[in-house]
Amino acid sequence: MPAGKGEEAMKAQTVHTALLCAVLTFAVSNHLQAAPSLPITKPPVTPNNLTGPMVDPMAINGQWFLNNDGIEEFRTHEFYDNVIDHGGGTKESGAIIGKVVLINGGAFTPGQPIGSFDVNATIYNDTPTREGSWADGGNSHEESLSTQSDYVGTLIDTKLTAEFAIIDPSMLPAFFGHPYRDRQPYIIAENEDQHAWYCWNEEAQQEQDGNFFVPTWDFGDIPVNQQASRQMNFSVNPPMDSTDLRYAAIVDSMEFGEDIFANRTTSLKISTWIDDVAIDTGVPYFNPEEFPLRSSDV
Repeated sequence: MPAGKGEEAMKAQTVHTALLCAVLTFAVSNHLQAAPSLPITKPPVTPNNLTGPMVDPMAINGQWFLNNDGIEEFRTHEFYDNVIDHGGGTKESGAIIGKVVLINGGAFTPGQPIGSFDVNATIYNDTPTREGSWADGGNSHEESLSTQSDYVGTLIDTKLTAEFAIIDPSMLPAFFGHPYRDRQPYIIAENEDQHAWYCWNEEAQQEQDGNFFVPTWDFGDIPVNQQASRQMNFSVNPPMDSTDLRYAAIVDSMEFGEDIFANRTTSLKISTWIDDVAIDTGVPYFNPEEFPLRSSDV
């Protein structure tokens, strides 16, 4: 889970990570259930296994990112989407929304293979406090988090990561073993700003660092009750045909405005790679390994 030396310590403590693996939708007109921003540093995250980059192999500082200039930086908090009550919520209480706005550069007819698609992604900062405890967090690397502490305020230097996409085919691992997936055809990010560490563990130490990177987009600072949007561009190699379960999700998102960022878990950090894309049905579920996604897609 990922990378980087922060700027000054103060900023690093307040920086927040919006994970595409812990992300979903939030209707800006109905902020009845706040999306929490919770600490993802160790402690209280346990156990102390190797899940970070070489500079911080235990990922004590939180989620790590790698800039295009090779500089690593970390973020200490994760902005969850709909973790309230049962680790989920209603579709009207999403904090992160992704809608497909273009397929094949606009020259697409349903039934044709998908060679590229663009997603308009929006993050709403809805961090007011509420009474009661947050659902516990966890991930596929046996890290867990239980806390009553949630951050309220501006989301600083917010990151969004797509766990369903890869950086580049040349950066795939030499072999795939749980929890990694060889999910072909590959959805490849084309305009990402940074790379986020998926994991670094004993099984992966002999692998090339880049094997476990996830594409990341920078959404900047987002004040409370404000939003930020980005267009995310992807190619598909080889082109995806209609027999692929992801095909219908991509097409339905463009045709019906469906949210393609399906995540209703309390997945901790980036905890699934390579993941699926799926329409957010609004149905809450607990287990990060549970249907319809193993944890989340953003």
